[in-house]
Amino acid sequence: MLPSRLILLCLLMLLPTAVAAADFAVVVNRENPVDSLERDEVKKIFLGRKTFWSDGQGIDVILQEEGEVHESFVLGIVHKSARQFQMYWKMALFSGTGIPPKQQPDSQAVKAAVAANPKMIGYIDIRQLDDTVKEVQLK
Repeated sequence: MLPSRLILLCLLMLLPTAVAAADFAVVVNRENPVDSLERDEVKKIFLGRKTFWSDGQGIDVILQEEGEVHESFVLGIVHKSARQFQMYWKMALFSGTGIPPKQQPDSQAVKAAVAANPKMIGYIDIRQLDDTVKEVQLK
């Protein structure tokens, strides 16, 4: 009886674990002419590799401090874990190659910041999307 339980336990450990991923929306100010962006372009923006909109205006990036939406965005767009993303920006700061984006505690705060700044881009919980910001379609 014990060997069969051990085998069952081992098999259960091999099954992939399901991670509940939060759905996010990339958002910009309603005045921003951008309607869609390539996923790779969004990645470059959030890694500080693209710093200007096509009209020459600087891009202001805002992040959520932590949570499911942040983790889902970073994994889905930047292809890093939240920890790796944090370390990326710490390395950039300490090496003098970049300044980490500003952070807000949640989707509501990010949405308010984006709504107040025409140059800003951020991401929010898709369930909090409303007409105060514009969703960027990802290609």
